[in-house]
Amino acid sequence: MKNLSPDTELETELQELYTMSRHLQDDILFLEGEERFFKEVLNKCGVQADSFRSRIEANDQLSAASRVAVQEFLSYLAPYITEKQKAIDMDMLNRYNNLQSNIKDLFAAIKQTKNELFAYAETAMLGNIAIPTH
Repeated sequence: MKNLSPDTELETELQELYTMSRHLQDDILFLEGEERFFKEVLNKCGVQADSFRSRIEANDQLSAASRVAVQEFLSYLAPYITEKQKAIDMDMLNRYNNLQSNIKDLFAAIKQTKNELFAYAETAMLGNIAIPTH
């Protein structure tokens, strides 16, 4: 009787998936830094742009939800790495793909906010709009 060697390739792939998920946490931290910068720009300029503030608040909520979702996925994934006999199913890939898609959407929302905020600031600096102060 021949013993099967452990599937080290699968173990490596699972560890890579775990590492990529950890990188998603770093991405979220970066996006949260962007959001803090947007808030500072609005506060320092004294801009009373409610549309920007509400969009930034919505992005903050998406960011917080994404941070929780990544942590939940890491907790879900850990047993697959530590318990060699745990069966892998399509749910794992679906969860990861959904998580990655949500973070991609968050990046897009923050990029749109940044572009619009910078366009607004540029227009204001050219004197084409008056910026109300506090």
